[in-house]
Amino acid sequence: FSFETSANKGVQTRNHLLVSKLKQDSAFIFCVCGSSVNEHTGLYTNPVIQQIINEVLFKNKSDDAIKWVKYYNPFPQVAFTLALMAIECAIDEWALGSHEMISFKEDDYSRVFNSHL
Repeated sequence: FSFETSANKGVQTRNHLLVSKLKQDSAFIFCVCGSSVNEHTGLYTNPVIQQIINEVLFKNKSDDAIKWVKYYNPFPQVAFTLALMAIECAIDEWALGSHEMISFKEDDYSRVFNSHL
């Protein structure tokens, strides 16, 4: 998403604004983010979605989606929702303008999970 690591306040402000833009109406799930939800295009086609799914489930022949193909065809809605939740958590790590690791815990993200489900 083009977040930048820097101590520069201007860069941190841009990062913070990018977080707000990506999270507004879940804009990050679209390939192209317009200035409003009606102007977003490409629902669920942002390349980062496929990248996270590939990295976690299809990277190695020992990964679950390769070993248990019958359970991943068609791709489970819950797994897709989990990927969206993980992406949103990664965006949240930049909320203050610089990267801060945060916990990816059920208590913190169950509401996010349900909003994408």
